[in-house]
Amino acid sequence: MFVVDTTVISNFAKTGHLTLLKAILGDNGVTTVQVMEEFEVGIKRGKYPNLEIPPKVIELTEEERELYTLLNQSLGKGEASCIAVAKFRGGILLSDDYDARKKARLLSVKVSGTIGVLVLGVRKGVIELEDANGILHEMIKKGFYSPIKRLEEVMPSS
Repeated sequence: MFVVDTTVISNFAKTGHLTLLKAILGDNGVTTVQVMEEFEVGIKRGKYPNLEIPPKVIELTEEERELYTLLNQSLGKGEASCIAVAKFRGGILLSDDYDARKKARLLSVKVSGTIGVLVLGVRKGVIELEDANGILHEMIKKGFYSPIKRLEEVMPSS
């Protein structure tokens, strides 16, 4: 299971590639009610286009809510909720937020982000490498801070 936070969803939304996110993650992509609330605020502020979010939206269990409350003291509600779900359901957190990734790792939660999703898309054959690089470039132009310019920098050559 991939638990997608607002940062990753926004990168795909800002570039008009939410359907690609869905195609790559398939039914294994989920997000939380809290992420949806954050995204809706972004739509109202004009940060994101008004699009339907493809991952399935889930609610927190009681156990997850307890961890969420603790994490929400230092993280946004979207990041905190996604970490809690990933922790208790054995999922992989998809976030580009540095603090959220750091906290998740401290809790032994596996982490990836936008670049990892694009790489997964190439590996699964959902998207060609050059097209994925083009999308990465679009995301960078729209404000995504990427530590790489091309996906080949993180993909082992075959």
